[in-house]
Amino acid sequence: MAPGGKINRPKTELGRKLFKRRRVLGKQKRKSRQLVGAVVDRDLITPHILRKRKSSPRANITLSGKKRRKLLKQLQHLKQEASVEAPPKKNQEPPKEEVEMEEGQDRV
Repeated sequence: MAPGGKINRPKTELGRKLFKRRRVLGKQKRKSRQLVGAVVDRDLITPHILRKRKSSPRANITLSGKKRRKLLKQLQHLKQEASVEAPPKKNQEPPKEEVEMEEGQDRV
């Protein structure tokens, strides 16, 4: 056996930096070359789908017909509620209430 073997020797600071650099660059390269799957309904993206996309970007994400219909209905209901709550009249002043006084009464 030769003296001064490399087995179980602690890494030097330079070795650690080079190892980290190689690891980080490799991770960036893998991320840039990764294929991204298709999203079918871009308008109907939910937080659940975003979580799924984050964990597995290569997967093709499609909604089932049932979920798609439910989401479309939810969006339609939200639009209807918004249109009911916000009246379209903008330039009209609210009617002033006039209190009619009888002849013998004074204002308080």
